[in-house]
Amino acid sequence: MSKRSVALTHRRQRAVMTDMLPFEVPPTFTNRGFFAFLRDHKVEIEDGRVRWIDRGPGLERTIKLIFGVKKNVVVETTTQKEWGAVKPITRRSVPLKSCRMETIPFNFRVAHKIEGRTLSVVHPRNQVRIAEFYARHSAMITYYTSLSSFSIRRPVSVSRYAFFKDKLHDQDLESISGGVEEYGREYEQIGSYFVYQKYRNIHKFFESYKYHRCEKKYDAMMQIDISKCFDSIYTHSMPWAVMGKNQTKFNLDGSKSTFGGRFDAVMQQLNQNETNGIVIGPEFSRIFAEIILQSVDVELERALFDRANLKHKSHYEIFRYVDDFFVFYNDKSTELHVIEELQEILKSKKLAINPAKLKVYPKPIITEITIAKEHISTLMNSVIDPSVEETDNSDTGGEIVKRFSCNLNANRLIVGYKTVIKESKVEYSDLLNYTFAIIENKVDIIIGAYLASDGDHIDRRRMVNAIIALLEFSFFAYSASPKVNHTIRMCRMVATAVGFLTSRQFPHELKHLLFKFVHDNIREMLAKNKMSSHREIESLYLLIVLSGIGREYWLPEEAVASHFLIKWDEKSGVYLREKFLNHFSITVLLSYVKNKVRYAKLRAFIEAQALAKLDFVKTHCPNDAEALMLFLDLVVCPYVSVATQNSAGAIFGLDAAQLAELQAVNSHWFTAWGDKFDLTKELDAKRSRDVY
Repeated sequence: MSKRSVALTHRRQRAVMTDMLPFEVPPTFTNRGFFAFLRDHKVEIEDGRVRWIDRGPGLERTIKLIFGVKKNVVVETTTQKEWGAVKPITRRSVPLKSCRMETIPFNFRVAHKIEGRTLSVVHPRNQVRIAEFYARHSAMITYYTSLSSFSIRRPVSVSRYAFFKDKLHDQDLESISGGVEEYGREYEQIGSYFVYQKYRNIHKFFESYKYHRCEKKYDAMMQIDISKCFDSIYTHSMPWAVMGKNQTKFNLDGSKSTFGGRFDAVMQQLNQNETNGIVIGPEFSRIFAEIILQSVDVELERALFDRANLKHKSHYEIFRYVDDFFVFYNDKSTELHVIEELQEILKSKKLAINPAKLKVYPKPIITEITIAKEHISTLMNSVIDPSVEETDNSDTGGEIVKRFSCNLNANRLIVGYKTVIKESKVEYSDLLNYTFAIIENKVDIIIGAYLASDGDHIDRRRMVNAIIALLEFSFFAYSASPKVNHTIRMCRMVATAVGFLTSRQFPHELKHLLFKFVHDNIREMLAKNKMSSHREIESLYLLIVLSGIGREYWLPEEAVASHFLIKWDEKSGVYLREKFLNHFSITVLLSYVKNKVRYAKLRAFIEAQALAKLDFVKTHCPNDAEALMLFLDLVVCPYVSVATQNSAGAIFGLDAAQLAELQAVNSHWFTAWGDKFDLTKELDAKRSRDVY
């Protein structure tokens, strides 16, 4: 499959598209609309000022709202001839210091071990600030992430091109058009602002020559994990990492104007001026942590040589992937020296080793997970083996008939998989990413085999049976560990299968077999995993996928409400809920119920809930990221009543005329409504940003 490259532009705003959002956000939530707004109006932070093209009071009011510009601030106007422009451009600007940059991120929880994990979407104004920091300091970032001999995941340069492989084109689907739309599609699916080296995924390291070379050279490998790394990072560790702790403390005021001091300040402002811990989820947080951990690497290598005469790549080798250290060595004394020195260095950064995750593997150096993966690969390849059989058809004078074949037995696959899990002594969650990656590939292979067949009714039925059997196994495995990254892969498989049958115009009865199977399994998953503080995002993905398979598979209003803990109150005759729904639930529910009459009562509740939330948050947390994003999404939502939109505008101090001006500035912000949302496209975009 060939790759095509697309040159990347709009450098100052581009990081908003690539490095700001956690991988786990729902597919309906993106920065595409916000990025388009910044790009089209040339909104940027430059030389300590927020600048934009002068396009009237509506745009200016929107800028002031987004950036929290304080009252009575004088807006400056400048006119100048810019490179390549035919006419002079008039630009407006305000000082950055007149904007309220200390903001509250939108925090949401996802399933992760027992306690769950909190991820964050930072305020839009801080996203622009981070994008400006990237553009201004990209050379410094790549320099300070190049100092370590240990790091195997670090930015090395700014991406100049996006390389994109579109499996739908490879399948030659007639329903997919080419031309200009593909250019836009490719541009929007770039993976990250920086090019990374050496491994974007830890599993690539385990399969690499370097790993196998170390297995031959050393007798043991130790795995060390930093305890709650991102939660524990002290932001002032950044200037310490860049300048040195003593130098920073000796010149506190001077350090604030350095690269490290500015990065520290930005990370504090976007997180309520918090210095203990950084937001989790965005790529820029991993870059911030990487610079600090690079200084740990440098100090550790120096300490091991100075105090124990241990030389890297001679007495030991260390590879660090984000906050995981993999230490290869021969002598037990080396193991003890590494632990002792690393503990001391981490302590100086207010970090610590997680003793529960410290593991030692003697030769042969192979983990339980690696063993399990090998068995799973063998199992999948033996059980899932589609083919095209050529036979002579005597009825047509000996003409060759190409028959699709895939005798896939879901029960055999399930039993074999459970056996691997049991014998390898690993958890389902340890293997699901790997398992689903194989299955996604097998879906493509099955589709490819079908396309090579004659595609008659027999082939179509066999094709549907094979896909259903594969999804039956997938839903079984998924039910054991319904985390967000597993949910995304599960949804991608379902969307691919549904999209293929629809695009190839399979008969209704065959499509119904698949669609009914998907509907029943998703309902079962939703019933099993009721909404909770860290069981929300997974449900939203499943609901979105379900909405794409047709009206006869819509859920009853009571079932949707019940899952989101919304109860019907017989006394008042309205829906009630103990706590506010968050932005994701509100917008996904609106996307699901749309203008459908059967969901009228639920839609009325959602609108009332959104207004109540905006009113509460705007009163108590005026610089809250969630409130601003929810407001901008609501006022352009085609399913929300005009009365609700006007009420939302009033909460933000806008009358009907001013709200209309704001609505005219941008057609969509963070939620893609209606025909602006393409599930297959969004899930495919996730492929280039799979969690690290």
